[in-house]
Amino acid sequence: MELEQVKGSTWVLKSWELIPFYKVDDHHCVLLDTGLAEQREDLETSLTQAGLTPVGVICSHAHIDHMGNMAYLKETYGTQLAMSLGEAGHQMSYLGLNVTNYLMSPEDVVASPSLGGTPCLADRIILPGEERITFCGADFDIIRTPGHTVDHICVGTPDNVLYLGDAMMTGRTLHHSKFPYAFCVRDYLDSMRKLRTLPADKFIVAHFGVYDEILPLVDMEARFFAERMLDLLDLVGDYTTPKLLASAICRRYRINAGDLRDLSYFEASALSYINYLRGLGYLEAYIEDNQIRYRRTPASYQRKEGKRQAELPKTGQFR
Repeated sequence: MELEQVKGSTWVLKSWELIPFYKVDDHHCVLLDTGLAEQREDLETSLTQAGLTPVGVICSHAHIDHMGNMAYLKETYGTQLAMSLGEAGHQMSYLGLNVTNYLMSPEDVVASPSLGGTPCLADRIILPGEERITFCGADFDIIRTPGHTVDHICVGTPDNVLYLGDAMMTGRTLHHSKFPYAFCVRDYLDSMRKLRTLPADKFIVAHFGVYDEILPLVDMEARFFAERMLDLLDLVGDYTTPKLLASAICRRYRINAGDLRDLSYFEASALSYINYLRGLGYLEAYIEDNQIRYRRTPASYQRKEGKRQAELPKTGQFR
């Protein structure tokens, strides 16, 4: 991985996602997330070549592309882990990771190469209300941005650099990932808008980029995401379910589910989208044949007449 200095002692490791770190001295660093298990060799080699040992990790949330190497780092280097209360509960076990990631069978979760050996206990729980923590000899600001996951956080380094994790996406990643995952779409959008007013000298977005200013990017994604959710109404026929909606999205936007894990993830995303549309009053739930189904409301057809179509092309993936 290429190392790039962001500001002062704050750097990023550049892969298909950005993994930031803060150098607490010439030989030790605190990582902000750890990447996928598949990135482990590159991550470890890059830090070793830079003469750095990871003494700590502040993890933004318990998704595998952000905490996939945490257990390994703890076992190999004695790296300390700091996580928010809600995310630490998921990180501690396979059952917790299953809830926040896939809703697969326990056997499939344990057998997953990306999740194997991943669960571990946090050494420092970041409690609700904590806005700054001292960790591994440095002070970090904590910004709570729930929505993508239950207790997602953004982290500010002592250099006034703010790492956003998955609180938003930008640029090429947003262009190709038409359906950002959110545990709660409403809270995701609210947290994203919260970022508009946060002061920082630099902003690091995991997917993908380092920016001096993010306000226009926040507004673009918030507008696009809200419009894309309304586009999904066109995929609802007489009724829908999370499985049916996920399948319809894959067909319409030419997304390949790939494997069992990915499809489970897509279906979990589809339920979040359905719940958002229910909150807007455009879908309603009912029971038929002992199944929960969702159908459009009269308000959804009235809204369709005046809505703009999202502008990006109909290709992409869930992210």
